[in-house]
Amino acid sequence: MNKSTLFVIQFLLFSYLASAQQEILLSIVPRLGNQQFALDAQVTHPGGTYPMKFTRFEYYISEIKITHDGGIVTPCNGLYLLVRPNTDSIFNLGQLPDVQKIEAITFSIGVPEDVNHLDPTTYLAGHPLAPQDPSMHWGWTAGYRFSAIEGDAGTNLSQHFEIHSLGDANYKTQTILVSSEQIAGDKKIIRLIAYYDQSVKNVNLSTGPIVHGTSGAAVTVLNNFKNLVFKAQAMTAVKDPSFQGVFDILSNPIKLGSMVDFNYSLTPGNKYEIGISTLSGKKLIRRTISSGENQSLSIQPFSETGIYLINLYQNDQPVVVKKLMVLN
Repeated sequence: MNKSTLFVIQFLLFSYLASAQQEILLSIVPRLGNQQFALDAQVTHPGGTYPMKFTRFEYYISEIKITHDGGIVTPCNGLYLLVRPNTDSIFNLGQLPDVQKIEAITFSIGVPEDVNHLDPTTYLAGHPLAPQDPSMHWGWTAGYRFSAIEGDAGTNLSQHFEIHSLGDANYKTQTILVSSEQIAGDKKIIRLIAYYDQSVKNVNLSTGPIVHGTSGAAVTVLNNFKNLVFKAQAMTAVKDPSFQGVFDILSNPIKLGSMVDFNYSLTPGNKYEIGISTLSGKKLIRRTISSGENQSLSIQPFSETGIYLINLYQNDQPVVVKKLMVLN
């Protein structure tokens, strides 16, 4: 085999591998029961009869693995996520080769033992394991706070609580069966819904517990993260079969700051509106549009990256629901 032939083979192999790369995104939609998550939002304690609210909510995710294409497991090596769910959270899990059909995601809450006791000052600023404010590192022996949850509960929200969960023995791993959506030629997204109110189920917050440690309520919280908090939700577009028109998003995903462009043809004699909301239900815009052939519209209502729901309403009834991703 001569050198030119070998070069062509190497080039074709490299091109194939490059084209087979998929960028995997993870969306964690934050909820408090049936409502959008927000710090200081008052809800009822799960299984209880008293109100509660979170004033701090942070946790680590690590050792993420993607199961795909008939049971192949591909790790997202060296990736640590510090989740602060004040808004919908989108994380880039990196470029993974030869991923066609995603079947499950595996991850752990906390920091693995071989990393948990390293010096946080050795990480560059901005890294999830670097020093944080407020701190997510407890000390050399205990390591990182796997989760830090604080708030107020009880009658008139009069009892302050703090539950900081630590400890190598409490490092919890879970696998969730999921599907993914191809949102671009080289991008797939996995969406989880996180019911954060469930993180404190079976913990009596009305007495104002202050727990910074490796036992008791701290372990209950981490078990709840493993068993109760995260659920998969399929991401499928919806179209009413009775809808006879055309409604298209011309570019998806778009970059933050860009306009989202629509093209549509709608049957006269009906009232039509476009609605845009976050996945967790926050409404951004609802605008009347005209019927007719080959209509177009450009809107820019987005102030944050994330996944948004685009609704077409016909006579106040949703007839088309699509998803739009806004990226940096």
